[in-house]
Amino acid sequence: MSRTKNILQVFEHQTLKVDEDSPFKMVHFNVLEKYGYRTNEKYFSVGNKRIKFNNYVGVIQVKNLTVEILPKADNKVEDQTSKDKWHNALITMLKECKLIKLNTISNAKLKLKSTSILDLYYDLFLSETETIFKHGLRKNYRSIKVNLNKVKGKILFTNHIRKNAFHKERFYVEHKIFDADNKLNQILLKALLVLKIIGHNPNHNIRINKLLLNFDDVSKENITEKWFEKLTFDRNTERYRQAITLAKLIIIRYSPDLKGGNENVLAITFDMNMLYENYVYRKLKALQMDSTNPIVKVKEQNRTPFWESRGLRADIVVETEDKGLVIDTKWKVLKDNKPSDGDLKQMFVYNLHYNTDLSILLYPKMTLESSKKKPFRNEKFKAINCQVAFANLFNNEGKLEKELGLRIYNEILKEELKTGANNVSSA
Repeated sequence: MSRTKNILQVFEHQTLKVDEDSPFKMVHFNVLEKYGYRTNEKYFSVGNKRIKFNNYVGVIQVKNLTVEILPKADNKVEDQTSKDKWHNALITMLKECKLIKLNTISNAKLKLKSTSILDLYYDLFLSETETIFKHGLRKNYRSIKVNLNKVKGKILFTNHIRKNAFHKERFYVEHKIFDADNKLNQILLKALLVLKIIGHNPNHNIRINKLLLNFDDVSKENITEKWFEKLTFDRNTERYRQAITLAKLIIIRYSPDLKGGNENVLAITFDMNMLYENYVYRKLKALQMDSTNPIVKVKEQNRTPFWESRGLRADIVVETEDKGLVIDTKWKVLKDNKPSDGDLKQMFVYNLHYNTDLSILLYPKMTLESSKKKPFRNEKFKAINCQVAFANLFNNEGKLEKELGLRIYNEILKEELKTGANNVSSA
């Protein structure tokens, strides 16, 4: 189940049990049990000495153990070869969807068997912060109020009288200083301190300690999610953006034990349904730049009103100059060629709502082949059709297909866009 004694690899929807022969011990379960209840079992459900993962993939670090949750959309044996395949696929999907920037990480490091996805995020954050330091931490003027032995700036008389009634030699003043104690650097410091607590990579610890030497003048603040809502970047601070994005991920996903024990958890996880949708969208979107096919627009739909405060949002709409269709991605292992009633009803509503005669349910491919489009059996809507289709994500070498968008177009969309669909309304 693991590649090293401190890294466990599991698949989504898999159950992880406490076992003497496994790195997953009772101490880890106890921590995750508390974390699971605190997060309303969003990422995994808690059982009797077992954790059952949901549809979230990524990594969870608990104590000295890293649990890597991998996607899986096939029925192959869950051996190490399969885990390596999906581990590499997940990294590629995160990169393609701009959820991890791997330009600064060497290919050799990516190929290390002991490298977890969490290590990649840590490594990337440290590399970005080191680059910022090489060019100098951002400094600016700020006002401070302080008691001094000399007058500097302006005297705050009310506070001066109250604080210095018996210290005539002192002055309570407000003046400006030029230093690095600003919100951007305070966020970086907080993320470094979190990594110092939870990090177990000796190389990372050396880099963290070296960086912390440069933050002596930066104050330690309690960083909350609201801090990031008010941040803005300009041409002088744009170089901070990637590091701040990663710092936010580390700080917000970090769940310390409020009682002060050694039970800290850091989870960096992604909804696999959303990741699959975004990945397919980006691959199809790339076809817009190809003049050899008739696709002129690939759109992600905004949520539109449906009933009271509820809304509808199809995943992807593909259009030519005069035709279009709706694609709804489903990250599910379909046991046969028959989708659920709920999925079919959803497609029927999309056909009506977006005014198109074809909607496609797009599943990841296993051994099933795409079916022909089939009409909904209603005399009022004879021209409305739904197709169950499967996208093969991998090439013959077991790697993610780089030309996935073109494959989907040629195998699924080409004939339909030529003959079958009407204009799509952006209702």
